[in-house]
Amino acid sequence: MSFNPNEIVTVELDCPGWTAPYSRDITRRQLGELLLELDDMAEGATAEVEWPTAEQAYADAPAIAYEQAWTESTANASPDELDRDWYLRHAALLDRIALRGEPNQPGLATEEAAATALVLLDMDQAPRGYDARAYVRQQYALWMASQDTDTKSFHA
Repeated sequence: MSFNPNEIVTVELDCPGWTAPYSRDITRRQLGELLLELDDMAEGATAEVEWPTAEQAYADAPAIAYEQAWTESTANASPDELDRDWYLRHAALLDRIALRGEPNQPGLATEEAAATALVLLDMDQAPRGYDARAYVRQQYALWMASQDTDTKSFHA
């Protein structure tokens, strides 16, 4: 089976939040070149990310017991209204618990931390090629840096 590289095909892009799909006619050759370029961009995006260490990400974090109490009480108070901050803090909490309890031999805590990190990755529509727990650490460090000094008082 052969195809004509100059044959015109229609490419349609549709993303969440767009009012209408974007549609364009291009040749099969152009489509192939575009797909190769996107593959190269995706590889470069995941390879160039510098992840903070757990120590860097959680340097200013509150005690694990505080975060556990906060995530549980918030989830119990309004489970239908949990926002990204809750999912981020919950993922970071589970990551910290896994790091504390299973640093060299992964077990259930590590599995739960990884699964919860994937939820945040998907929520943020981040590439699945990322290390999900490293992504949580990065996002947590960014979130902590954005908190005002009054909010950070729970860290003392």
